[in-house]
Amino acid sequence: MKIIIIISFFILFNQISFSGTKLYLDTYYKMSYNNYSNLDFDFSTSTDNVTKIYSNLNIELKTQIDNLEFKTGVCSLGEFGKIVSSSTKLYSWEKNIPYPNIEFLPWITECYAKYKYVVDIFPIPYIKFLAEGILLEVVFGRQRKEFVEGLVVGDNKIGYDGVSIDFVFSKYFYINSLVARINSVFGSQDGSKFDLYSFLLGSKFYSGYDFGINYVIENDEIKNNKKVYYEFFVKQEQKNFDYIFEYVIQQGKKLSTNENYTGSLWYFRGKVKGKNKFLGESVAGMVWLLSSGGTETSVFSPTFTKVYNYTELYGFGEFAKANSRTIFFDLPDGYSGVFVLGLELNVNPLRKLYCGLEYYLFSSPEAPDNKPDPSSTEKTLGAKKAIGLEYGVSAKYKISELLITKFSYSIFNPVRNAYFDKPKGDPATKILFSVETKF
Repeated sequence: MKIIIIISFFILFNQISFSGTKLYLDTYYKMSYNNYSNLDFDFSTSTDNVTKIYSNLNIELKTQIDNLEFKTGVCSLGEFGKIVSSSTKLYSWEKNIPYPNIEFLPWITECYAKYKYVVDIFPIPYIKFLAEGILLEVVFGRQRKEFVEGLVVGDNKIGYDGVSIDFVFSKYFYINSLVARINSVFGSQDGSKFDLYSFLLGSKFYSGYDFGINYVIENDEIKNNKKVYYEFFVKQEQKNFDYIFEYVIQQGKKLSTNENYTGSLWYFRGKVKGKNKFLGESVAGMVWLLSSGGTETSVFSPTFTKVYNYTELYGFGEFAKANSRTIFFDLPDGYSGVFVLGLELNVNPLRKLYCGLEYYLFSSPEAPDNKPDPSSTEKTLGAKKAIGLEYGVSAKYKISELLITKFSYSIFNPVRNAYFDKPKGDPATKILFSVETKF
């Protein structure tokens, strides 16, 4: 808290001292009600029910002085009114929530100084070439940083302590880089440390396209591991459709046992957009994700993959929240790696009302042979054994640009005998209601 007061005083001092200073204060607040029923997949008992209400508050204070920018972000996060059945157990992801505090005590998400240099037109001598739009940004301090879709480097809304340099040379190429020392998340033991390096080289030379490669090094002296990732991506965004395709290769070495890391990830997400007289603006989307499984060294396991959305998981499916690492219910015993195949349809029948349908299939590329088989489509795309499926409906109403309410009802239907301790396979349900505002 003392740090926040000092930084706020510094920003206010600059506001008074420099006539060209701009000051911004942004506030975001969300309160969410979640009701989970039949989490043990057994209607005959129905003892595993959870109701919880959580909220998160984000306040960002930013000042700009010519080419300099100073920013401080603070988050307060927590749950209240939680009702849990006595037999309900915590899932593994709930035990590893990475945030410094989830009991409403504020913590810093960002605290940085940024230098920004822009050249509108850059002439290159002798060859009579003009490059339009040259940008250089250098950031020191704690900063929110995510590369591509966050499948390898996503900060989970915590922020990284380090230095980042971004450079854009017109439409021809751009560079995003980050060097971070990870102490706040993992701590240190006997002076050991965790260093994260990320270097992305991309290009938007072809109209509507964005493609490149992200090179990531995780140097973990705490666990005596070194992992390397090559993240290839191509994106295209047009008026009526957009998509992104990624392929990630995992390499490196587990130094304690001298084993080599392997593993990979495939990912595709696409949307088709249109407009209808009765349904308004409509969007149909598809997603496919396949992360490798197997042993400790072959399972796809980047440390900072995007997993958390505060006290909930980040992922696909309103209920399962499947990502490259896990799902809401945890993976069944013997399963490793995650497969997701999903479809979504969102329409806008009224001016401020948005409605949606979702259908997702969840499987795994590595699982015991005696577990249930997935569909032929899932097998073709890399799945080996099935976990379950999810379907649901949702509605969002934009009361104004500053106030939004959302409702969803989702059903997760596990395949029988996928979960050893939950063999019946009766469906579980989730009801969500949330209100969010920003000003």
